[in-house]
Amino acid sequence: MMASGSSEQTGQTVLPEGRKGQALAVGIGLVVLLVLWNMVAMPLWGWYHSRAEALDTRRAVVARMAALAAALPALRRQEASVPAGPSFLLEGGNDTVAAAALQERVQQMATEQGMALSSVETLAAVSVGRYRRIGVSIAMLTSFPAVIHFLDAVERASPVLLVDGLQLHATGENVGGAPSLQAAMAVLAFRRGDPQDGARPQVAP
Repeated sequence: MMASGSSEQTGQTVLPEGRKGQALAVGIGLVVLLVLWNMVAMPLWGWYHSRAEALDTRRAVVARMAALAAALPALRRQEASVPAGPSFLLEGGNDTVAAAALQERVQQMATEQGMALSSVETLAAVSVGRYRRIGVSIAMLTSFPAVIHFLDAVERASPVLLVDGLQLHATGENVGGAPSLQAAMAVLAFRRGDPQDGARPQVAP
């Protein structure tokens, strides 16, 4: 009784013993482990994963760059082997030169199809944005198959040509064993405009 009373008087904390003491010790240990996990292990774990993802990303970039570098010679050879595509624009330093070149090209295509042009007229050049639209109006007496072949030649021509205002009229006559047609159309092309062309009043209709 006196020993117990002296313990209470000195204010010392007496830890439980037996199973209660063991449970308390386990609880304190778990709390310490939880604190260490949150303060040390989790930041280290997150840093490790961040570094691993960064390394994986770098490896993927390096592998992709290596693959592109390896494929570059083959791509260059492939590009060199591709034939040059059609020219889209008429050559010529001015509208007059370009119109003459277009008229010569149209007459050549008509001759190749066995067609004789009955009339050829140069149309006024028109500004279309940064380009100049050049055109010739043509008329011919021919057959329907010849017209189809001529239009096909226009579609495949270089520079790129367009047909506008196509008109076909039957004449009641025969050309080469086929019913003849009076055909008329405008063949158009474009050339790159000059700086002074911007001051010209023509605009596309």
